[in-house]
Amino acid sequence: MNHQRVLITGSGSGIGATTAKTIAERGGRVAILDLQGDLAEAIATSLGKDRAVAFEGDVRDEALIEKIMDAMTDAWGGIDALVNNVGIYAHGPLLELSMEQWKRVFDVNLMAAISVSCAAVRRMNNGGSIVNVSSVLGEVSAPGRGPYCVSKAALISLTKMQAIEWAERKIRVNAIAPGYILNQASQDLIDAKSFDPRDIERRTPMGRMGTEQEVAEGICFLLDPVKASYLTGHVLSANGGWTAYGFT
Repeated sequence: MNHQRVLITGSGSGIGATTAKTIAERGGRVAILDLQGDLAEAIATSLGKDRAVAFEGDVRDEALIEKIMDAMTDAWGGIDALVNNVGIYAHGPLLELSMEQWKRVFDVNLMAAISVSCAAVRRMNNGGSIVNVSSVLGEVSAPGRGPYCVSKAALISLTKMQAIEWAERKIRVNAIAPGYILNQASQDLIDAKSFDPRDIERRTPMGRMGTEQEVAEGICFLLDPVKASYLTGHVLSANGGWTAYGFT
């Protein structure tokens, strides 16, 4: 990770923040983008001004993305890597979800990943790496989670398309598909009775939910230009064996 200059979307908290910390601890520099500027600033401050810079705003704002790219170029000379981490959901039965709910989820989970990736690739003059953060629910489906499942599945397809087209630019594009991760976001869903963690633990061969650090380690591996030098178009499933288990 030494000297990599990385933009991470949705990195003021959760997996994005943990990934930012891990990259910085290993010698990389991170641009932290989050809707909640105070969270982004807190993470950047904790990492130090030589390692991190914070930006507040919406990942769908193309002008903001260009501003961030300019700032990274001015401060660090360019960008080497991108982590499309930001994601939202709208849960409910298919017949009850509005088209606006579908559009909002797709705009953030998929369309923003397209636009930010293109902006980054135009600035990557010496190759680079992109990791798209999908989900186990992009590999399989679950009732009541239509927009999230479909958008994350589309993100996996996008990953393969980007990998094919950008290989000639020496840019690798991979995805990571986390399973059920124990963090504040999942705790909020647990509190809302969206799922029972005991069911997940019983269904998972490793018998537990994952951690943010475990996902961050996977992202860092995929970003690494040496360790993952021949990996592109790959989906790294980090789910404790959840998708491998077919017995009920």
